[in-house]
Amino acid sequence: MSSPASLLRLVVSSCLVFPWMAGAQTSTQFAAQQQQRYEYSTFTAMSAPVVLPMDGKADWLTGMDVSLAGKIFPHIHLDAAFGTSSIDQGELRTGHHDPEQRDAVTFQNVEFGLSGRLDDHNEFFITYAGAVADSRIDPIFEEVFWKFKNLPGGFELRGGRVYNRFGIQNTYHPHGFDWVDQYLVNTRMLGEDSMTTIGAEITWVAPLPWTSQFDLALGVAPKNEDDHGHGHEEEGAARYAAEEAVFAEDETLIVANWTNVYNYNDFHQYRAGISGAWGENLSGYRTSVYGVHAEYQWRENGFDPGGRYLRVRSEAMFNDYKVEDELVEGRDPEAQQDFGAYLSVLYGLGNNLELGLRGEYVAGNADTAQDSRFRVSPGVTWYANDARTLRFRLQYNYDNSNERGTDHAVWAQVSFNWGGPEVR
Repeated sequence: MSSPASLLRLVVSSCLVFPWMAGAQTSTQFAAQQQQRYEYSTFTAMSAPVVLPMDGKADWLTGMDVSLAGKIFPHIHLDAAFGTSSIDQGELRTGHHDPEQRDAVTFQNVEFGLSGRLDDHNEFFITYAGAVADSRIDPIFEEVFWKFKNLPGGFELRGGRVYNRFGIQNTYHPHGFDWVDQYLVNTRMLGEDSMTTIGAEITWVAPLPWTSQFDLALGVAPKNEDDHGHGHEEEGAARYAAEEAVFAEDETLIVANWTNVYNYNDFHQYRAGISGAWGENLSGYRTSVYGVHAEYQWRENGFDPGGRYLRVRSEAMFNDYKVEDELVEGRDPEAQQDFGAYLSVLYGLGNNLELGLRGEYVAGNADTAQDSRFRVSPGVTWYANDARTLRFRLQYNYDNSNERGTDHAVWAQVSFNWGGPEVR
């Protein structure tokens, strides 16, 4: 069996060289990271590397540390996109919050949330959000959970409806996305919204010189409210019904995650881990999803605010499932598989300008009529202030599919975010 160090090297080999070598982070930095006193923590809900410690002084312009009795912290988020694509956008979008219309504004996300920090052991988080397009809004309580933290032995417990800690991207709400649209592999493997369970999740942080966090969730998948009006897969010609591979509601779903965050020093941070999810699908068979994730981040000013930064992030996923055989009833269907990955590179300048490049690939499956797809996206984002309350993003997508050929899309996005770090 491979050692943990060997496994970590394998995880990140696709996108960076992991220098697993001696080095120590200071106790102050480590304690701050463990307590999630910085926006950029193990499972932060905010995007990009920005360090803004909470100091208890309310800033009504940005929402940082604005609270009710120092216990309940509100959040407001709005994301809207306008642009065009070479074909109907319904053929290209895969995520619930992706731009829905070309040559028209899509309100991708309207979100209201509350973070409760009641004492050293009790926290909660509630967020109500929806997308608006074509005079239609489909709001939902995306997450509602209570969190017991600082339990003996390094444990914490979350109970309720949670975005599962699977890889990195799955934990983010749309206001935390680094791109206008969701990654292809996340929507292909985990669904057009983040993979979610209603149940309990236990977390253990190992007593090691770096953050080594294990998460195990047990629950049921929530009801899929609707298909959000877009069928980007042509299932009619499929032998096997790929749309039935999603996890079935009210059936037991198990999600496991292991993430390691290591600060070599103040300026270099590494993250790597593995994930898995197992449960019954809509056909009554089993779906399994496996993932690996890795990230490297450099900050010019270390743990201090400001300065340039570089972040390289990658995730790869593989699934295995059985679904109904539409040609021969009663026959045990063959197992189906798919694979996908992305690589995202962000470089931040000292003037709140961020340059990015994203590459994505999903292999597809002919038997389930899922196309093979490759997408490359350069982008530029400008943040109006250090707290990133207001941002403007411009993105181009080069999109190639073995079914549709090559397509293009250009999107301009504006985002408003008010409030401090969310309880995660």
